[in-house]
Amino acid sequence: MIQKPQTVPQCQPVPHRYSAGGMVCLSLLCLLGAILQSGCVSSERLKAEKVRGLNFQRLLAQEEKRNETLEAQLAQKDKEIDELNAQLKETEATIEALESENQTLTAELDGLREENSHPPNLSQPPDTTKDNPSSDPSLSDPFVSDEELLKILE
Repeated sequence: MIQKPQTVPQCQPVPHRYSAGGMVCLSLLCLLGAILQSGCVSSERLKAEKVRGLNFQRLLAQEEKRNETLEAQLAQKDKEIDELNAQLKETEATIEALESENQTLTAELDGLREENSHPPNLSQPPDTTKDNPSSDPSLSDPFVSDEELLKILE
């Protein structure tokens, strides 16, 4: 058998609507449009961002002013604390002095109570010169009895 040569169909180029240069140009235009669209901001959005930025600046200024006010108040409170600490030290020193004086007076009082708690010694006559500096009672003496006052007045 004789074989027939087979014919292979040849591919013929399909006619394109666009040429290769046109495709590249179209691709570049699409890419450029996407880039421009992503980089562009509408004027409304730009104004809104400006207003937002100005609001943040205003808030920042308010907070800085508030911070300065609080720092001034803190400094004032620190000064008051220092003054109160100085007063506290003075008060503590006064308390220590008074406690020392109180101890001295308590010791004196205990000594006087001890003296008064012992019965007087009857073998010796009581010393009247301590109680009455002069033997003549006077009107200014509050411990003079009524009878003695009558004698003085006569």
